[in-house]
Amino acid sequence: MNILQSLMTRYLILILFALVLIPLIPAIYYSPILFDKELYNPEEIEEIWKQEAAELDGHKEEVIHHRLQSIKKKYPKAEIFWINGRGDSRFIGNQSSVIPANWTFIDSLVFMEESKFHVDTFLQNKDPQKIYTITALIGNDPRQGVMVFQVPITDTNLGSISLYEDFPFMIFFISISGAFLLISWFFFFNIRKRLVKLQMAMSKTGDEGIPDKVRIRKVDEIGRLEGAFNKMINQLKSSREREKEEENLRKQLIANISHDLRTPLTVMRQHVYSVKKFQGSSVEIESLQIVENKLDDMDKMINNLLSYNLLSAGKHPIDMRDTDILDEVRKVIAEWYPIFEQLSFEIDIDLPEKSLIWKVDPIWFKSILDNLLQNVIRHARTGRYIGIKLVEQNGSTVIVIKDKGAGLENESEDKGAGIGLSIVSLMVKEMNLEWEISTSTEGISHYLSMKS
Repeated sequence: MNILQSLMTRYLILILFALVLIPLIPAIYYSPILFDKELYNPEEIEEIWKQEAAELDGHKEEVIHHRLQSIKKKYPKAEIFWINGRGDSRFIGNQSSVIPANWTFIDSLVFMEESKFHVDTFLQNKDPQKIYTITALIGNDPRQGVMVFQVPITDTNLGSISLYEDFPFMIFFISISGAFLLISWFFFFNIRKRLVKLQMAMSKTGDEGIPDKVRIRKVDEIGRLEGAFNKMINQLKSSREREKEEENLRKQLIANISHDLRTPLTVMRQHVYSVKKFQGSSVEIESLQIVENKLDDMDKMINNLLSYNLLSAGKHPIDMRDTDILDEVRKVIAEWYPIFEQLSFEIDIDLPEKSLIWKVDPIWFKSILDNLLQNVIRHARTGRYIGIKLVEQNGSTVIVIKDKGAGLENESEDKGAGIGLSIVSLMVKEMNLEWEISTSTEGISHYLSMKS
């Protein structure tokens, strides 16, 4: 990044400009070039005046008068006159009413003494009417005469600058300071505007849930931040596209595998059925029953796999309507009762003879119960217990499905990929139900209820 494009460099230039400009304001204000306000330098005039007085030694009055006229042209604001050896006043320009036409030697000495200027006295009194006077003896000889140069103190650079007494200067100072403050305000306002715009871009998401990129206008610190933000957006979009591609591949793979597995399962089931028709030993029949049960398990797992694939893609049909939940639970228990009884489970059902209406999809709700009960058979078979009850908790009616297995902390021999519980989680969320799990070494309890 170019150092001149840096915000820090611009800010330092702004501060440096202020540090240099403020002390120069008086010099700018009193500059004769900008404001046509010429201020005389007393030291320079006094040196020139004495030099001229020395060079006019022995010259005639016409020469003296001509030289003083040339000085008057150079200093038009000054009042210039001289007194010849006879005490007569000779004015350059208009005659002043306060200057006598004739002088005695004593008058000249008194005038020269009274006209001495003391800068300290002026700065203390601050008298704007004070006249700065320079006197010099022609040829350093009082008999040849005296040259006098007078100018108001306000036309010299000896006057003190006061914000209170010099109103034009005060206005000028405030204007320059105000301009600097305005420039500073615009500088920081522009920074704040760009930061707020970037903040809004970060908080506003597009169609894909990702913010849109911002336009980089300047290559400075904020511009680099905007560039990093755009780079992050590109990475997020690339990651999202990869996720979509992987998700599509996974769904296609699951669909293909499920389809390919169904054909051999169907053939195997047919052969098991054919073999069972022939009378064999009890061991053979038991083995065939085990094979058939495993085939049923595989069929259910394939169905779960397809259901999960459809649910995660949002393509599983759902029909939400008012449903008697207790009636649905009784139907599912009736289907599973022989299985639990065959496995010697203690079956504890405690459901009241009444209706409990929830707005759900009956098929989805049955699938939830089937997966939870299947989970009990696969992972809590050692507990030999299944309990289904209806309880009241925190003002809500809750269906509790409890087993006495080893809990989620202990792995079972039949542990799978957890697709069944994943299906339950997705369906519960879509039907606006609440599902909580309580687990310990004494078993697992599932709590199903409507969201309040």
